[in-house]
Amino acid sequence: MTKTPLPLPCGAGGCDFAVDPAIQAIDADLFWLPEWSTSVVILTASRVQHPALTFSPSDWPGLRARRPAQDGEHFILKSGSDEFQLWLPDPPDETSYLAAVIPIDDLAPQRLAVMMRFWRHATGQRSGAGAPTPKRRQRIDHALRALDGHMAGASYRDIAESLFSPQRVGAEPWKTSPLRDSTIRLVRGGVALMRGGYRKFLRR
Repeated sequence: MTKTPLPLPCGAGGCDFAVDPAIQAIDADLFWLPEWSTSVVILTASRVQHPALTFSPSDWPGLRARRPAQDGEHFILKSGSDEFQLWLPDPPDETSYLAAVIPIDDLAPQRLAVMMRFWRHATGQRSGAGAPTPKRRQRIDHALRALDGHMAGASYRDIAESLFSPQRVGAEPWKTSPLRDSTIRLVRGGVALMRGGYRKFLRR
């Protein structure tokens, strides 16, 4: 009499692998948690009828992987050195218009930058030679954080300590500190972005 083998418990080889172990690491498609990775673009059905992007995955350029899950559907798109992970918590009907969701957290500027790169990829837009460099993106991030502090009523010194650390700020007299001048410029830059300067990033 042949006995039916019992299912193996987790930890004894009976659990599914997150990625097929036969695939080389460099070729594996990894799906990251949205709360831990700014590279995840969150999409949902749009309330605005705009033809920029519809839910038609088979037509998306560079589609590499599609994975349905309990929390919605996940996709990976590849474009040169760029790789985009998309998450649709509530996938709409085919050809429905899509909108991006940007969580309002400390990583919002980076998430917005990734969303813009995905938008250019999905719509065939060129990034152009004037695309922000990593240093420029960091300065924009600092300007937006400085703006947040300014709008909340924080002093320039408080903003500087948040951006550069209390140790650096306290290392020299505040009134003559280069960090004070940098902080003032960052606040002014953030205010300029809020008042319409952000539009230059949408015309590339």
